[in-house]
Amino acid sequence: MTTGKSATAVVETTTTDDDALHRRNRLILGIVLAPIGVPIALFLEFMVQISFAWRSSNDGGATAAPQVAAIVVGLLATVPALVGGIRALRDRVFRAIASGATVVGGIGLLAVVLLVVVPAFDTLPRAASDARSLREQQRQDELEFVGVGGPTSAEEAGELMQNDVDRALRTLSVRSDVVARRTWSTTSTTDLGNRCKVFHERISLPDSVDRKRADQLLAADWKSRGLGIEDTDRQGNPQVTIVESDATLTYLRGTNQLLVESDCIPFAAP
Repeated sequence: MTTGKSATAVVETTTTDDDALHRRNRLILGIVLAPIGVPIALFLEFMVQISFAWRSSNDGGATAAPQVAAIVVGLLATVPALVGGIRALRDRVFRAIASGATVVGGIGLLAVVLLVVVPAFDTLPRAASDARSLREQQRQDELEFVGVGGPTSAEEAGELMQNDVDRALRTLSVRSDVVARRTWSTTSTTDLGNRCKVFHERISLPDSVDRKRADQLLAADWKSRGLGIEDTDRQGNPQVTIVESDATLTYLRGTNQLLVESDCIPFAAP
């Protein structure tokens, strides 16, 4: 029984010593990290202020991200050291190291609060305002760019594609009056937030059209004419992008159809 108690006492002593060693190491780590993290936070804050002063390619995010990073780095480098030092002083352990951690963490935290956190109350709202302004300008530019070197609307894109559709039908020796056509449009939103419309047209070819031969003829014709970007869709169907029309023409061999689809062309909402 005595031997068991001695073993338990040894284990408890060892555990206590390990905990004390870990606590001491954390205090030392705090003393080391604070002088490193604070200059990094101040440097990031300096870059934020320079960006605002020169207004160089400032889109809001260019300053918001480093501002937030400066706050995070500054607080992570100082708060643990300060809290750990205060607790160690309260528990009256490692007083010399605890005092150092408290002083270093406290001075560092004060610097971070005054030079990083307080300015953030001004820079972050300004960054958000700049981001909104830039996005609004980009949205206007996107609308103004519509029609420059291309169609002004999805409907016009569909009209511009009709010559290519007729050419494809002639290549297949199919008269345009014997095919079934269905047109429709869908609306979506561009990455910048403008409403946009896609023109669709599906042309069903007669059953007499040999699908394998149609595949070969259209792919060869589109390639020989150098129409925009010659490619295939995800299913391997021959497809050509007509750059001037902002649209694609695809032969769907599975359903024996021609498919016209325009890009999602922005339009100003009424």
